Amino acid sequence: MSASTYIQPAEGPPPPPGGKSWLPVALVIGLAVGVVVALLACAALGYRAHAASQLDTARSEGLDAARSAAPVFMAYDFRHLDRDFSRARKLLTGEFRKEYASTTARVVKPTAAKTRAVVVAEVRASSVVSATPDRVVALLFVNQTTTSNRADEPRTDLNRVLMTVERVNDRWLVSKVDAL
Repeated sequence: MSASTYIQPAEGPPPPPGGKSWLPVALVIGLAVGVVVALLACAALGYRAHAASQLDTARSEGLDAARSAAPVFMAYDFRHLDRDFSRARKLLTGEFRKEYASTTARVVKPTAAKTRAVVVAEVRASSVVSATPDRVVALLFVNQTTTSNRADEPRTDLNRVLMTVERVNDRWLVSKVDAL
């Protein structure tokens, strides 16, 4: 065999037509897809963390608001009913605020004045029942101690209430109360 007819064996696969390899293109596409998937995963995890943080904040702020509001709107003193009821209405919203105003004017005020009633409310325990970023339902254990001319000794009522508070213009206001 002559030297001119000897063919060297090729290393690796023959190059594709046009002389360019497809390997770098596939690698770039694979890396791009991987980066996009990683970015989407990070965005999803970031959103979940943000939502969880908002919910935790709502639970904390809503429960604090419920605990603070209960002793104000569940208490009154016959010597300054209008002031007490006005303070309480500032912590309420919606239909519940209207109901409270109506009930205190028609029922509580005349009775409290006649019986010289002083009612003190104290939240003894509380917990969140449910929460969204703008609405919290709390279970409150509230002791109401009433002193009046109807009894020789103060009377303490042990109340359990479900209180709903809602975020209204960055304030948490009571929108519903259900006695249990």
